[in-house]
Amino acid sequence: MKKKNVFKSLTGVNSRFTQIPTLKHSKNERWLFGILSADKEAPNIEDEKPEKRFNVFMSIIALLFLIMFGRSFWLQVINGQDSLRMAQENRFRVQTIRAPRGLFYDRNKIPLVKNVPNYEVTVIPNDLPRDKEERGKIYSRLSETINVKADKIKKIVESKSDFYAQPILVAKTVSRDTALLFESRQAELRGFYVDINPIREYLDNGLLAHTLGYVGRISETELLANTNYLLTDYIGKSGLEKEYESILKGTDGKTKIEVDARGEIIRIYGQESPILGDNLMLSIDFKLQKKLTEELTKQMEKAKVEKASAVAVNPQNGEILAMVSLPTYNNNLFSKGISEKDYQKLLDNKNFPLVNRVVTGEYPSGSTIKPFLAAAALDKDTITEKTTVNSTGGIKIGQWEFPDWKKGGHGTTNVVKAIAESVNTFFYAIGGGYEKITGLGPEIMKKYLEKFGFGKSIEIDIDGVASGHLPDPEWKESFKNEPWYLGDTYNMSIGQGDVLVTPLQLVNALSVIANGGTMYKLHLAKAVLDTNGKVKSEIEKEIIKKDFLKKEAISITRKGMRQTVVAGSARSLANLPVAVAGKTGTAQFGPQNSRKHAWFTAFAPYEKPTIALVVLVEGAGEGSEYAVPVARETLKWYFK
Repeated sequence: MKKKNVFKSLTGVNSRFTQIPTLKHSKNERWLFGILSADKEAPNIEDEKPEKRFNVFMSIIALLFLIMFGRSFWLQVINGQDSLRMAQENRFRVQTIRAPRGLFYDRNKIPLVKNVPNYEVTVIPNDLPRDKEERGKIYSRLSETINVKADKIKKIVESKSDFYAQPILVAKTVSRDTALLFESRQAELRGFYVDINPIREYLDNGLLAHTLGYVGRISETELLANTNYLLTDYIGKSGLEKEYESILKGTDGKTKIEVDARGEIIRIYGQESPILGDNLMLSIDFKLQKKLTEELTKQMEKAKVEKASAVAVNPQNGEILAMVSLPTYNNNLFSKGISEKDYQKLLDNKNFPLVNRVVTGEYPSGSTIKPFLAAAALDKDTITEKTTVNSTGGIKIGQWEFPDWKKGGHGTTNVVKAIAESVNTFFYAIGGGYEKITGLGPEIMKKYLEKFGFGKSIEIDIDGVASGHLPDPEWKESFKNEPWYLGDTYNMSIGQGDVLVTPLQLVNALSVIANGGTMYKLHLAKAVLDTNGKVKSEIEKEIIKKDFLKKEAISITRKGMRQTVVAGSARSLANLPVAVAGKTGTAQFGPQNSRKHAWFTAFAPYEKPTIALVVLVEGAGEGSEYAVPVARETLKWYFK
């Protein structure tokens, strides 16, 4: 009977659980009974906590549904076009076809560089599987293929986010055989690719390393400023490679492909061919470059020194014909990415082979500065061609002596003889005054030397140009905390003391004297050529200034430089095929001025020069002994 009552209590609408006192129920049963029972006043099974939990659970479900619905509405309706674009971008890839870089030729179209194929391995993190175990297998397989440690590969990949869609360099150079092996395993190396990225091979044997410069991998900083490059691209780092980057770099081609979820190619949609970079013809005469290097090297060996430089210019248009800086370096080391060991070796070299001495080296000028001060004194009417000074071996001011280089002096000297024989006494007089001559003084000397381009950077299409230094009383007071003395003026007038010049400044100023008074902008590029070698555009000569000195002042100065060869300190050039004008220089430097730089400047033919030449053999000794022979042999060869 009790069982029947129990059954009725579970099914009967009007039954009460209180009629069954002998049954014991679990908490869950009481909750279930409470739901089924119509009696809401049953005091022993009432429990509101489960009901609250159920309500919270249902609320969360509803909230999640609303979020999903809202997100779906946003993606498909409000932001539908952007979502479609992103989906399309995930389906499609654009593979880059590298455009070969433009080439360099000398003025006679001798090739100076070429491009060679370089196989490199890259990774696109976005194309890798998301599963870490699967990635690990790919890293191991790639490690076996290209002989790069798996841990290193992993580190490279993880340097960017998983969704990074640009190529990252994994191996900068692999052999052709390795590239072929990679291609055969491509299906097992998802996300990794072999690209052909042409690199430079310089053909000049280092003779033009400072001029041409080199290319290298673009840095993160450079990439920010050059948005049309990839992180694996090469870019000009120095020299003409850097200066003419926009001309030499072509436009990369593209291949549009569709890929599946695994990043494997489904189909190719189209291709844009690369546009090759334009070629650059230089004003450099490579054969002259070789000859000048050869003659410099001979004199370096003779003097047992290791540093020298020379530069040749056409004074009629500012074209640089040769630019030699020794020692040099092999710029091919940089093409494939120089090793830390090789780079440190270059940095540690006491002779600084990476420095372009022609544009960056700053040296006391010695007597090579004298023709420009002579022209200044003539222009200022401080002297005339007939003004003379009696050279007896030097000048004595109180306890200080300022000697001539020739014991006993040179006798009665005018400006032409003073230039030809490099008579110090005459230049002491025109600089600081002596006897009846009122000197120019340091401020006016500096003003005229600045007109010739000294004391500031020369305009030229290459980087790293130094400005040299021209002292004056104000500078000495502030920098050395010392007053300016007459001796400082005398030293300045013969190119000693604190006067510093670069070979580039000297050849620039020399060209003005050579051509009769016009300063042209110096340049290394002559013309832009298309891929067939035809001239697209020429680098026109550009006048910086002209007629800033009296014609007579320049004419008399030229006459003095001609006499240097005819009867002065460079008589060994008198028998060359053409008439040459020049000026020797011996610049003291080092402790107590114990060492000497050997200088020589020259231009030829004298009547209408087509070449102006500056030679410097560092620490060699007398200019007439070590620099003059370089010019003599080079000019003899050049005019034959």
